[in-house]
Amino acid sequence: MGDPGAADGRGGRVRLVSVVGHLVVAVGVTAPLAWHLGRLPLGAEPVATVPQLNLWTLRWTADRAPHLLSGWWDAPIFWPQRGAFAFSEPQPLTGLAYALARPVFGTVGGYSFLLLATLALNGIAGAALARRLGATTVPAFLAGGLAQALPFVFDQLGVLQLTALWPLLAATSSLIAWLGEPRLRHALLLGASLAAAVGTCGYHALLFGLCLLAVAPLVVRWAWRADAGARLGSAAAGVGVVLLLAGPVALGQQERLRGRRWRADTILAGSASWHEWLPSGPYWPGWPLVLLATTGTALGLADGRSGRSERTSVTGGAPTPPGADRRSGTVVLLVLAVTSFLASLGSRLSVLGWRPWPLLVDHLDAVARLRSPFRAVAVTQVALVGLAVPAVGWLWDRRHAAVRAGAPAAVALAVLAAGTGSGPLVEAAPPPGRWAAWLAAHPDGTPVAFLPFAPGPAVEDFAPTTTRMLQALDTGHPMVNGYSGFFPTGHDDLRAVLAGFPDGNSTTALQVRGVRYVVVDTATFDRFDQRAARDLGFTTVLHDADAHLLHVPDRPNEAPG
Repeated sequence: MGDPGAADGRGGRVRLVSVVGHLVVAVGVTAPLAWHLGRLPLGAEPVATVPQLNLWTLRWTADRAPHLLSGWWDAPIFWPQRGAFAFSEPQPLTGLAYALARPVFGTVGGYSFLLLATLALNGIAGAALARRLGATTVPAFLAGGLAQALPFVFDQLGVLQLTALWPLLAATSSLIAWLGEPRLRHALLLGASLAAAVGTCGYHALLFGLCLLAVAPLVVRWAWRADAGARLGSAAAGVGVVLLLAGPVALGQQERLRGRRWRADTILAGSASWHEWLPSGPYWPGWPLVLLATTGTALGLADGRSGRSERTSVTGGAPTPPGADRRSGTVVLLVLAVTSFLASLGSRLSVLGWRPWPLLVDHLDAVARLRSPFRAVAVTQVALVGLAVPAVGWLWDRRHAAVRAGAPAAVALAVLAAGTGSGPLVEAAPPPGRWAAWLAAHPDGTPVAFLPFAPGPAVEDFAPTTTRMLQALDTGHPMVNGYSGFFPTGHDDLRAVLAGFPDGNSTTALQVRGVRYVVVDTATFDRFDQRAARDLGFTTVLHDADAHLLHVPDRPNEAPG
């Protein structure tokens, strides 16, 4: 993509300053996270369950990376379930990046650094989209700032994968470029961007892909017949990149989730309602962004330019980049915005009594595994950033200083309206008791149960479970417990049985699953329970203020292990 600053030889410096600027913005909008990288940012999450799950996810991928991801899908949770890593977002690209960041920033610091880097990448990709739409240096940077401070991002800041909007921004930019000119480079970048979306957040990738299907028939031009060969050839290359880079992950996950889908009432609960999009609702993007996008849409649709513009930059002295077709780009963004808005309604969308989302759920297993269609809000807000570009550029290109100041002022208001900030910063899982070192010194691979089990199905109920997941990861022992998007069949029944520990039914359930050790929280394991466990044949290996490590008795007629 062209950079307006490149014409006078300053392109490299301009891009470097822009990258640093977006990193500074990321630090600013998440303050004080950068000063406390060793803590987990919760964002709007009520407890650390999801951030700890994501930290565990990144650690698991980083640990498997030296082994070329051998056994990656068979994560050590939900024993004896195979392929358990597919039950939630695997985030392979983010996990590999974490493998590089962890030695520098530490276990938790690597996670926090990646969050900052993700927000910076959102800004860099947003600026690239703006340049593709004809923006000059400063308006492009301001548009990138909009992309860094979208309300959706800060609503979901505690869910790392949902903050990664840069692949969607990059894919949109590449799509607009490819529509203008079917260069192989544009198609390859589009394919790489879609693959990156799969590697960071499969949810975003699937929802964005569904919206692209709606864009396709609306952007086809009769002029394509003249270069049909180039179109088809470059498109095939782009598809090949997606299949090569993302196919093993996407297909591998879908294969391991075969037969699993969310219930209709669960999907309905995760669908946005019309009133939630109103100014008082949770999905309203904020008046500043809406006004900028509305004005930008009008300017973009009124602009009939295609190809190179001769308008010069106030700051860079260079014309807008070749291939920048603002009108066609505006059409693409507008269709993305409308389509993603409708997709966010999910099962609540009804057109004369016809409900398209349940139809997709019935025929596409991947869609049936989308618990929360409302997350298409992310695609809508990405499109709004692009639609706002002409308005930001128009303000900045005015000669009157007071009018030009309206561009950064409008962006600043949009950032303030997004409700930025890291949310509470909490300590990650504390160092475990002596049980972890003992298990690590006895790496026989036998499964362990951590008790008490989560008392219920709510996210809050699983905070202690994710703590134990982090603590147990280096022991070499799989655990019966776990937390993820999907749960193994029978998990609720097992939770109900183990709620009675220590008793005969819970002991039998552990023995049937081959569980050799039980780690029981000391705070919940009183003298009565300790006596009952001894009577059932459990023996204490060790205990401390954290937990009791117990050896599970052998089943009757079973040889000692």
